[in-house]
Amino acid sequence: MKTLLADGPDRRYASEMEQFGRLAGQWTTLITYYSADGSPVRRLLGSWEFGYALEGRAVVDVWQWPGRDDLPPEGRAPDEECGLCVRIWDPRLQLWRFTFHGTARGDVVQMYARQIGDEIVMERAVGGDLVRWTFADITAGTLHWRNERSADGGRTWHLDQDVHAYRPL
Repeated sequence: MKTLLADGPDRRYASEMEQFGRLAGQWTTLITYYSADGSPVRRLLGSWEFGYALEGRAVVDVWQWPGRDDLPPEGRAPDEECGLCVRIWDPRLQLWRFTFHGTARGDVVQMYARQIGDEIVMERAVGGDLVRWTFADITAGTLHWRNERSADGGRTWHLDQDVHAYRPL
């Protein structure tokens, strides 16, 4: 698969590619799912790995829980996630086209993403709801990711899931 991965960004779009490209490498994750009342209902450890791909014109990641190093000999349980994200910078629209493929439930999610201040925000409509995935508080060694849903056109948001990630030592 050497033709899939790239050593760095396409030079023509280096600054745009850095929005997600700065996440390249391995991350350890603490994933929390929340109930409708906002209380945590499930906490999991996992891993997240990012890298440049497609001649430096995309950033891909593999999201999994448990992480590969923590899998039992019999492999991943049916409800344990291993997903692939592909993010491609669209210079014409000046935004990211994003697709997530999740293996546990067969999810395919398509979103658009853009930088808003210090955050990277991905959005889509699902039925009558708005869904927003946000990368926030990004440093060289940590990041925070949120999955939020709004049933009132974006006036209020409910946190469904969040991820605190750090680079392993």
